[in-house]
Amino acid sequence: MQFRKFLISKGVIGAFIIVIFYGLLMVGVYLSGYQAVPDRVEQLPVAVVNQDNDSTNLKNQLTDLLPFKHVKTDLSLETAKKDLNDRKIYLIINIPKDFNKHLKTLDKPSQSQLKFYINYANPMTSVSAMEAVAKSIGANVQKSVLIQQGKGILSAAELGQLETQTKALIAANPAQKDVILKQADTTKEAATTKINDAYTNIAQSYKYTIVKINKVPSGMHHTMAPFFITLAIYIGSMIGAMLIVTAYKSFAPLIGHWRSYLYTEIAIVLISILAPLLVVGLSKALLHFDTSAYWHLWINHSIELFAGLNVNLIFSLILGQIGIMINMPFMIMQVVSGAGLIPRPILPGFFKAISNISPCFYSIRADYNVLYGGSGTTSLLLKLFTIGLIAIVLHLVIVTFQKHNNRRSTLVSK
Repeated sequence: MQFRKFLISKGVIGAFIIVIFYGLLMVGVYLSGYQAVPDRVEQLPVAVVNQDNDSTNLKNQLTDLLPFKHVKTDLSLETAKKDLNDRKIYLIINIPKDFNKHLKTLDKPSQSQLKFYINYANPMTSVSAMEAVAKSIGANVQKSVLIQQGKGILSAAELGQLETQTKALIAANPAQKDVILKQADTTKEAATTKINDAYTNIAQSYKYTIVKINKVPSGMHHTMAPFFITLAIYIGSMIGAMLIVTAYKSFAPLIGHWRSYLYTEIAIVLISILAPLLVVGLSKALLHFDTSAYWHLWINHSIELFAGLNVNLIFSLILGQIGIMINMPFMIMQVVSGAGLIPRPILPGFFKAISNISPCFYSIRADYNVLYGGSGTTSLLLKLFTIGLIAIVLHLVIVTFQKHNNRRSTLVSK
């Protein structure tokens, strides 16, 4: 009997519901979110920049060969580099001026260099994909170049002509056979040397280079730092909001809803200023970035924490500590929509829409800019701060409604 009561108690039933709820939630969110890799990598935009008028065919071949649906071919190199830095494109293949001319110069060492520009201040999935494409395309072009140049040399091979000429001379002058063969050997040796030298120049006539934009230090901890730091702050804001609302609800009957909310917001600002000092400080100790980066990261994560606390406070104000039942799913969604692991352009539509209201998205991208390079940091921080302000406006509506309900309840009791 007691065992039955224990099994149907609130604690056991609640634990059962929580296990099912978060199990379904996390499996659903993560598996649906990460299925974008590698299937949707082809949707990342790239650019082919041709600066050589004689390499139009190569440009067209590269455009057809690339496994991407969005290949821009009308950009200048300067514009393409800006778009790469702004993360509007993820790879540049540059055919430089006189590329084709250098390929045809076989009598002396001459080098044509195909360049691949990759912005390394991006999620690891996109960087790895672009590196793989660069190496594959580079190897294919190199193979094509060697075959074409080899055909050109073979078509003019002197050894075949020499053999024909030697036979004809011997047939016409049998008595001079030894002299003719000796001269043929000398000529053959010279021709072989010439062909070997030509192939040596062929091997040196082309190479491809991957140009790393916003290079990230080696180590997965560097690559993942923007994601981990941001997620750590945001999880703290979720739990912090759950706890701070307790103080708000405890003081509201004593000092009034508005003063209690004012104190709550002041506490949020103070926490937002002080807490990131330690979190970013630990990050500095582990990643060894400079003091300037430290203060920029502190500003970013102070604003992130301000926005995160206020966003999580919305449902905590409405539902109390049960508000975590909504805040937790939103946090889990931001693991995907924050674009710290998967680039935003290839996210499924739902997660791409969530990224617009995701504090983690703006904070992660700002971290990439501060630590490794990129543009638009100020705009990202303004959007992040705006999310916090919008959350405060919603707080005011909630507090007004709660105060009104509380006053009406008091009148009814009287």
